[in-house]
Amino acid sequence: MSGFVNKSGALALSGAVQGMRLVRVADFSAPLSLSDADRPSYVRRFVTLFVSQGQGHRGGTGRVEHARNAQGEHLALKLLSLPHRRDGETEDDYKRRVRASRAAFEREYECHILLSGLKGFPRLYGRGTVDGVPCIVMEWVEGITLDCVRRQLAVDGCGRVSPLVAARLGRDLFDLVARMGYVEGGFVHRDISPRNVMVRTSRLSLEQQVDEGVFDLYLIDFGSSAESEPRSTSFTSENAVFRGATADFAPPEMLSDDIPGLAELRKSPAIDVYAAASVVYQLACGCVPYDLHAVTEDGALVSPYRAKMAAPAPAAVMAHAHADELLEALAREPEVAVAVQHAQDKLSAPMGVSEAAEALSFVDEQLGIVLGDCLAHGQSDRPDAAAVRDALSSFSIHYADNVERSFCGRPLVPCVPGGFAASTLDVANSTLAHVRMACKGVAAAALAGVAVSAAVLANGAQASLDTTGFTWSGGIPGIAVVAAVLFPALVGLSLRFGGSRTTAGFLRGTAGLAVTFAALWQVLADMRFEEAAQQHLLSMALVAAAAAGWCLMAADFALNVALPQVVRRKALPPGDCDGADALPGAAAVALEGEAGKGETQKVCGADSQPEYEVDDSTGEASGANARFTGKRDVLDDDLSEGA
Repeated sequence: MSGFVNKSGALALSGAVQGMRLVRVADFSAPLSLSDADRPSYVRRFVTLFVSQGQGHRGGTGRVEHARNAQGEHLALKLLSLPHRRDGETEDDYKRRVRASRAAFEREYECHILLSGLKGFPRLYGRGTVDGVPCIVMEWVEGITLDCVRRQLAVDGCGRVSPLVAARLGRDLFDLVARMGYVEGGFVHRDISPRNVMVRTSRLSLEQQVDEGVFDLYLIDFGSSAESEPRSTSFTSENAVFRGATADFAPPEMLSDDIPGLAELRKSPAIDVYAAASVVYQLACGCVPYDLHAVTEDGALVSPYRAKMAAPAPAAVMAHAHADELLEALAREPEVAVAVQHAQDKLSAPMGVSEAAEALSFVDEQLGIVLGDCLAHGQSDRPDAAAVRDALSSFSIHYADNVERSFCGRPLVPCVPGGFAASTLDVANSTLAHVRMACKGVAAAALAGVAVSAAVLANGAQASLDTTGFTWSGGIPGIAVVAAVLFPALVGLSLRFGGSRTTAGFLRGTAGLAVTFAALWQVLADMRFEEAAQQHLLSMALVAAAAAGWCLMAADFALNVALPQVVRRKALPPGDCDGADALPGAAAVALEGEAGKGETQKVCGADSQPEYEVDDSTGEASGANARFTGKRDVLDDDLSEGA
């Protein structure tokens, strides 16, 4: 018996479909109210399903199977996994565990209904039973989990993802967490982990989403979820059963039952903020914040709760932290490599690899600060999800600009939403520009004043010049005095053209000015004036004009090159900044690295098993514009220093 898919996508049947098994869903009910006229056709879509062989996977309280209906729609069929009977377990105890499992499955369905229809969450089609086993029908997500994404997008041997990509994934993940707040009374997932977050790839591949800078994320598996303000007695209190969260990513209050006010703590959205931050931490650092396999001196394991409460989360160490791995990372980060190349182009000389690693880590540190706030032990110390989303969005938007700022020694744009910090930086930069323009204006005015004054006082002065092969005598016109006085400055300014804000340009201009000044000084010394005072006057005018012209170049160099370098060196952590290991063209390195990128991304590959998903035809809610109130003192200090 076989079947095929017709042009409309529906399965044309002659018995069973090859490679699939026929499943009948009994007692099917929809999660929404339907009219008597619409109900029969809706139910017919989901009561006869063809389940793919070998595409199932474990999903929280049950097993998820890939299925298709007669119309060819891709669906996810989740079947409850009933517990196995334990050795020595009484019949009553086993039945109680079965009832608890069924109740948990029912509770998962009820919680899932609250989010069905919101973009980024699987939409439910209904529930029923298959051979007496409860099941849930929803749409299928064609994609990969963040576990696999991390391995595919790793830029170094430690499994770290580019900090910029990690921040963008985090931004979109926290957007999902913030959307759960749209549910009346609030909603908490309570088991956010890499295996429960998916990147849908049915519309855009993972590589395309990386290039776009926006990820199509879905949050799945609601077996541990709960309403912040439940409308009925909680499942936990009714059944004395609680399906725990993933310990590596869960906050301390999810890892112990001996905490005062535990029931309220476990309904707080701060749980998801901690877990989502732990996921982003693993993406950026290649490891989870805490090592839960640590042992004491006597070899005893430390409980996860104590391990997380013993000390603050370790500082994030990201892909740019190690100079010996920087080029390898940049080869797999084209966007960052281009930003580095643009920053390098504004420097007078290529920056050393060690110093470049410090400059990039200085930018990445902002992401670590945000994650550190989210990993606070106390729920009240964690920012809300919308604020974190906005902070990570700001970090991503300003990343390339901050790379340039860090390389050039200017204060960074803090990754906080809103315009105050950015506008303050603009004021600081504007003030610096005004100082530079004022210095150059004073120097230019002095140069012009000296030239005009010398021309007026020495106009018509009688002088003679007698050198080998050349003899001249007569009056000196004022225009010739102006030209002679301005000539060294004009030569110096012209020689630095194209490099006015670089060390090389400054040195070229200074050398040109000095050589021209020396030549004119020698000519003036060989001349004979009827009045010696006029020769002294022209000598002083030539010195003053050369000094004013040099000050024009020095103002650009000091305020655009020297001062920013000093500021950045003070801000960066101590390290080897001798520049001996010059950083090669970062953009070229990235382009070369693209050739071997495919091999790296085969760790999971296209053969990775997809999981279940929803259609995103519903409109996307915009979310609140909450401000990230946890502005870090270190960023404020940098801002005040830069100003």
